[in-house]
Amino acid sequence: MFNQKNKKISKEIIRKRLNDFFILMIICFIIITINLWYLQIIKGQEFEQRAINNCIRSLVEEAPRGEVYDHQGKLLVTNRPAVNFSIIPAEVSDYKYLVDELSLIIPIESSNIANVIQSKMLNPFQALTIKRDLEKDKIVSIEEQKYKFKGALLTVQPERKYLYQNLAAHILGYVNEISEKELKMSDFNQLAGGDIIGKSGLERYYDSYLRGDKGKKEVEVDALGREVATIKIQKPVAGYDIYLTLNSELQQFVERQMYGKRGAVIVSEPFTGKVLAMVSYPDYNPNIFTQQMSVAQWKEISENKDNVLCNRNIQSVYPPGSVFKIITAVAALEEGVVNRNSKIYCPGYYQVGDMVFKCWKESGHGNLAIVEAIANSCNVFFYTVGQKLGIDKLSYYARLMGFGEETGIDLPGEQEGLVPSSDWKKKTINQSWFPGDTVNLSIGQGFLLVTPLQIHNMLCLIANDGFYFRPYHVEKIVSQSGEIVKELKPELIKKIEVSQETFRIIKEGMKKVVESGTGHLANIEEVKVAGKTGTAQNPQGENHAWFIGFAPYDKPEICVTVLVENGGDGSAAAAPIAADIIRKYFQSKYNEMVKAEHF
Repeated sequence: MFNQKNKKISKEIIRKRLNDFFILMIICFIIITINLWYLQIIKGQEFEQRAINNCIRSLVEEAPRGEVYDHQGKLLVTNRPAVNFSIIPAEVSDYKYLVDELSLIIPIESSNIANVIQSKMLNPFQALTIKRDLEKDKIVSIEEQKYKFKGALLTVQPERKYLYQNLAAHILGYVNEISEKELKMSDFNQLAGGDIIGKSGLERYYDSYLRGDKGKKEVEVDALGREVATIKIQKPVAGYDIYLTLNSELQQFVERQMYGKRGAVIVSEPFTGKVLAMVSYPDYNPNIFTQQMSVAQWKEISENKDNVLCNRNIQSVYPPGSVFKIITAVAALEEGVVNRNSKIYCPGYYQVGDMVFKCWKESGHGNLAIVEAIANSCNVFFYTVGQKLGIDKLSYYARLMGFGEETGIDLPGEQEGLVPSSDWKKKTINQSWFPGDTVNLSIGQGFLLVTPLQIHNMLCLIANDGFYFRPYHVEKIVSQSGEIVKELKPELIKKIEVSQETFRIIKEGMKKVVESGTGHLANIEEVKVAGKTGTAQNPQGENHAWFIGFAPYDKPEICVTVLVENGGDGSAAAAPIAADIIRKYFQSKYNEMVKAEHF
C-alpha cells in the first residue's frame, strides 16, 4: 500500500513538471513571437534601411561651373576632370590602418580625415572628399591596391581651370571650398561642407549663376566596395555661362605695361560703363586655389608683402594728389569763386598764418587763369580757391563726384574711401578743423582717401558732362541651351548738377595738360587726349603716381586711369603708360589708325 502511494505521488510530480515545462515552452514561444513581431513590424523598416545602406552608396556629382568668355567669345575659364580620393565613413572600420596604408601613396594624416568627417559629415553613407585632384601615378597606385582601402573610392569631379593663368585674375577671382562662416550665410544655405564656391571677383559676385545644381547617384556595391549596379541617377545641371565686357587682348597688353610695378589700371567706355580692362598688379594664378591647399601655403599667399590677392582698384585707398584739383576747380567755378578769366598770382608758395605751403614749381607760375592752372597743376592757384571755398564745399563736391561711396561695380569687396569734414575730424580724432587742413585737401592730400575706381568714376563724369553710368563687367548670362538668362545694359545712375560751361572749362584745361602741360608724355599725335597728372605724397615711402585721361577729346570713347604705387611723379611714371594703352586701343579698333610707337 505504501508503494502504491509513492507511485501515485511520483506520477503527480512528473505531471506537474511536465505542465511547468509546457507552460515555460509556451512563454518562450510567446516571447519569441513578440520579438519577431517587434523586429519585423515595428523595427522592420529601420533594419531594412540599414541593410540597404550596407550595400548602397549615395554619391554626389558636382555640377560643372559655367564657363567665362570675353566680349569676343574667347574662352577664359572652363572646367577639367579631376580625380579625388573619398571615403564612406560608415564603411571604414579601421581609420588607422587606412591612413597607414594610404600615406605610403599620398601624404595624408589621420587628423585630416577626422577634421573632414567632423566638419562635413551629414550622412555616414555619403562620400566625403579627403584629397582633391590626384596625380596620375597616385591614381594608378590606389587602384592597384584597392583591396586595402575598404570604404575608400576614387571620384571624378569637375575642377576649375583658368586657361590663361594670371590673366585678369582680380576680375575673374578664384574658387575653393566653402568655409564654416560662409555656410551660415543666407546665400549658401543650400550648400554643405566641401562644396566649391566662388571666393573673390566675378566667381563670387555671380556665384549663384555659375554654380549649377549638383547631381545624385545611388550605386550598389559588393563586399569589396566595387560598384555592381546603378540604382538611381540624377544628373548634375551645369551652371550658366557668362560673357564679359572685357577685351582680353587689351587686358593682356595693360598687364604687360604694369609688369614689375605695383599699382592699378582701369580702362572703360564712359558712355556705357563697360569695363574693357582692369589690372591690379602684382597678380596671382587662380589655378593654385583649385588644388587642396595647406595652411602653410595659404599663409604664404595671404601674407605676401605685395598683397597679391588685393584688387587695388576697389580694395585699396590712396590720397588722390593733384587729380583732385579737378574737383576743386569744379567747385570753384560752380560756386563763383573764379570764372574762366579770373587770375591768381603764384609766387611759388602760399602762406596761412605761420604755415607756408609750397608750389611744386619753386619759382612760381606767375598770373594764371583756371585753364592754365589745370594745365600746369599749380598748387598755389588751388590752395587759394580751396581756402575761399572752405571744407564744407570741398567735401560736398567730392561726394557729388562719387568719392566716399561705392561705385556699384559688379565685384565684391569694394571700399568706400574717406571724404573728411570738420565733423568727421572732431568725432574721429577729437580735433578741430584747421585752415591748413583745407589747404591740403584742395590739392588731394591730407585725410582724403579714394580708390582708383572712384578716381576713374570722376574721370567718366567729366568725359560724359556729368552723366554717370554704373561700371560693369558682364554683358550677358547664358544657359547651356543657349537661352539668354540675363542681359546687362548700360545703366545711367545719375546726372550731377554741374553746368555745361564748367565742364567745357575743365575739359579745356585737361586737354592743355596733355598738349603742353604736366601730362605731355601722354600726348598722341593722331588722337586728341585730355588728362590730368597727380603725384600723391606717401608718408610710408616714395610718392604714388597718377594719370587720368580720355580720348578723343571732342567725343570720348575711352577713359583710362593709371596708378603706380611709389612711382614718383605722375607725369613721368603714369602718363606714358596711359598713352600706350590709348594708342593700343585705337590701333586695335581702327586698324593701325595710330602709329605703333613703343611696340
